[in-house]
Amino acid sequence: MTSSTQTKITKNKGIIKSKPLVDLLVEKTNKKKELIQLKKAHQNEERQLELVDEIASIEKFLSKHRIQK
Repeated sequence: MTSSTQTKITKNKGIIKSKPLVDLLVEKTNKKKELIQLKKAHQNEERQLELVDEIASIEKFLSKHRIQK
């Protein structure tokens, strides 16, 4: 591994503390609620796709970081 690759890996990983973690989880929950409402009403498919992408990015971020208790 080159040093630039190691730098990229360390920048993508880290530790999430409790307050920012809670904020992220609340944001994810709100987006999921909005997505469910839009799907039930069969409305605004463009917004639904945006929400799916945003939820996926939050999940990806959480999977790359450790959680500090």
